[in-house]
Amino acid sequence: MLDSLKRKLQVAANFASPPAIAMQIIALAGEPDIDLVKVAAAVSQDPGLTAKILRVANSSLYSKRRRSENLRQALVNLGLNVTTTLALSFSLVSAYKNGQGAGIDYPRFWRRAILSASAARTLGTLHSGPALEDLFLAGLLQDIAVLAIDRAQPAFYAGLPAQYSHADLCALERQQIGSDHAAVGGWLMRQWQLPESLCAVVEASHDPERIDRGQSLGLATRVIALASGCVEVLLAPHAPRDLQDLAGQAQAWLGMEAGQLAEVMASMVAEIPEIERLFEAELLDAGIAGLMLEQARELLTFRSMQALDQVSKLHDDCAHLEARTAELELRHRRDALTGVYNRGHLDEILEKEFRSAVVGGWPLSVVFADLDRFKLVNDTYGHPTGDSVLKATAQLLVGELRDEDVVARYGGEEFVIVLPGIGTESARNICDRLLARLRALQHEVAAGTTIRTTASLGLATHCAQSPFDGVGDLIKAADRCVYAAKEAGRDRVVCFKPELARTA
Repeated sequence: MLDSLKRKLQVAANFASPPAIAMQIIALAGEPDIDLVKVAAAVSQDPGLTAKILRVANSSLYSKRRRSENLRQALVNLGLNVTTTLALSFSLVSAYKNGQGAGIDYPRFWRRAILSASAARTLGTLHSGPALEDLFLAGLLQDIAVLAIDRAQPAFYAGLPAQYSHADLCALERQQIGSDHAAVGGWLMRQWQLPESLCAVVEASHDPERIDRGQSLGLATRVIALASGCVEVLLAPHAPRDLQDLAGQAQAWLGMEAGQLAEVMASMVAEIPEIERLFEAELLDAGIAGLMLEQARELLTFRSMQALDQVSKLHDDCAHLEARTAELELRHRRDALTGVYNRGHLDEILEKEFRSAVVGGWPLSVVFADLDRFKLVNDTYGHPTGDSVLKATAQLLVGELRDEDVVARYGGEEFVIVLPGIGTESARNICDRLLARLRALQHEVAAGTTIRTTASLGLATHCAQSPFDGVGDLIKAADRCVYAAKEAGRDRVVCFKPELARTA
């Protein structure tokens, strides 16, 4: 029976594979050196998908200090792994959300799938190992074979009771084909050429202990299985069941105390309004959510403080190791004096960002900053004071810019600022703000004596209205604007205009 079902799935025209954009994203996710430009090109084919990615980037779940105004900024803010996972999730939900089977409640199916994805991601925050977005996707797809079976064999689930549970679903499948949708799901996702790790996790999600917990896949499988249990509690027909039943599985599979499980459930419920907004779906009745929060609060009173301390220490240790590794990897890219990026790494960044701007169709602004009369500072107060001024200036620039912006020391008293996705008007406002901050910054040169320094800024922007042939031309334009700012009296910004190039 199982082999016969697989043959039907292979020829089922209405569920043979995910939509074209999803397949592109799957292929990109499998590349060892995934590229922002390629991901942006795939996502931008679907305006609705682009809008959803922007909505996610600016949501309370993912947003950073600044809003994402365009797709390029959203991709930088979210990161490529998060973007590809979410894009694939939205694409699959959009493609398969509408359906009507003889026994499957499609709206309930997608409520369960989206809640499972959210629960898996929340559980993943307690355990170092699997990436949170990988867990999100596995949670979303763990039951995808149910839809495939329903499309290929419409009467398959006709025997389900009206208020069926996940256990009812699996029991019917085992009775009819000697297996369940987890096994079929793993097989189906391999047909789609999804990553093997994702296929294996879904395949084992109904029997998580078949994979050793010490393995990364074993941990991920247990997270997905427990997420499924959490959602079954939330979607119980009448009211949430006692969380104590679920707590036993949480302890056995993940070593979680009841209080930790309660925190997870409370976090899930708290995030539901935002998840509903992002996926444009109603997921949970407000009354059920209130009952669940009440049970979670009761369990939290029993949480062991010792266990909390151990989990916190584990997270702190992991964070320290990750920060140390990142520090070592980036050290050779940094300027030894100021700590910002050096000239060599700047050249790599400029080439990459210019290429991305050209292909993605978004603006790229470059700012040259040259401290005014800096030689006089060195000659009057000495090179140690000059070094102190350079370091303070670099810190100010970094502190005033976005995380995705780049500050580099170009040489001597010159800095270069790279502003991806920022057009001329916004870049000009940033430059004006930087000039004001630099004027106000005081440098102590002796006890009770301070000086102020200013800078001349040159701004050039590659955009549709003013394109440059290459990154070299863009840099020359910004550099020429610095000289124009010096000639105009210093302590100002000059934006590139074609006539400046003719006077060079």
